[in-house]
Amino acid sequence: MPDRFLVGYVLAVDLTALTGAAAAFHALPVPARDWRPFWILLACCVVYVEVSRSIDRSRADFLDGPHIDLNSVWMFAAALLLHPGLAAVVISVSFAYRWLRVRHRPVYRQTFSAAASIVSAYLANLVPFAPQEFAIFGAALIYGLSNTALITFAVYRSRPGSRLREAMFTPADYALEAATIALGVLLAWALVDWPPVLVLIMGVTLVLHRSTLVQQFREQAGADGKTGLLNAAKWTEVATGELARGRRRGLPSSVLMVDLDHFKAINDRHGHLTGDQVLRAVAAALRAEVRAADVLGRFGGEEFAILLPGTNRFDAVTIAERIRRRVGQVLVPVPGGEIGITASIGVAAQPRDGHTLESLLAAADRALYVAKDAGRDRVRTMP
Repeated sequence: MPDRFLVGYVLAVDLTALTGAAAAFHALPVPARDWRPFWILLACCVVYVEVSRSIDRSRADFLDGPHIDLNSVWMFAAALLLHPGLAAVVISVSFAYRWLRVRHRPVYRQTFSAAASIVSAYLANLVPFAPQEFAIFGAALIYGLSNTALITFAVYRSRPGSRLREAMFTPADYALEAATIALGVLLAWALVDWPPVLVLIMGVTLVLHRSTLVQQFREQAGADGKTGLLNAAKWTEVATGELARGRRRGLPSSVLMVDLDHFKAINDRHGHLTGDQVLRAVAAALRAEVRAADVLGRFGGEEFAILLPGTNRFDAVTIAERIRRRVGQVLVPVPGGEIGITASIGVAAQPRDGHTLESLLAAADRALYVAKDAGRDRVRTMP
């Protein structure tokens, strides 16, 4: 059953965008000077979607969640320059044309994304334009923060049991959003004082767009295809670096080896597609329990590894118990009901079980087998 609060929230944002545009057209006459930049910005949106289609499609293939939309360049320029109603039209056309030409996301998601940008443009318009430099900075800040907040809250509510930080964008995403808004400021200036700069801004935006795709290729090379976690090779690389950093600071680190109990029986009875669903659900549960600094990866099969920087043996066992309980709450729908899963976890910590990553992994693996031999669904360390 859908979250009624989420449905109400999405509808409220959509209606605010729609009624705001209607009210703006009714109450405020459209200045004659706004029509020229309006048509130019509409043309920019259409042309940019066409020239960046291949980049955007490739980028979307690597992302299954929300991501920064580089069309903010044109949308924020519209928010700065245009009558609020015309700005809403530019934003709506930008999202609608991109939906038609690039990727057919669910209509309600595309509509909400457009509405969130429109509401953010309204809020940015509330900033008084005197002195102008501070007003533009304030408008940019309000536009970026409000748009991010509206989207993040919707994502958070759409994922029951998740934490707010899981719905938030990465620091790199925030930097990208700031860059696109800054380009929007330059575009607004160019449309007023020097229109030829518009071509340069479009070129810079395309380069920025392509650079995000290159970064996604790099990240994908180190990701596990079924869960999105780090794969074994990338986990080892990142964990080795974190372990060395902790050693320089004189901080202990711990390693957890997490193995799903009777996973083969699930594959044999319900099929590999259900097994993949279980892996993804467990990966989500693990993400919800680890900290941002922890290194989480899938080692293959039904085994996961977690490096806990700055964590001693006692705290590592406490974290492992919390993870074990969380995994035990995972339920995956199957025909006729739901199935659950449990996990056995082996814990190894510096300096007791070794100093190198290899020695910690070996100790955690031995402790994992102790947990299996003790009856599964347990946390164990080496005696």
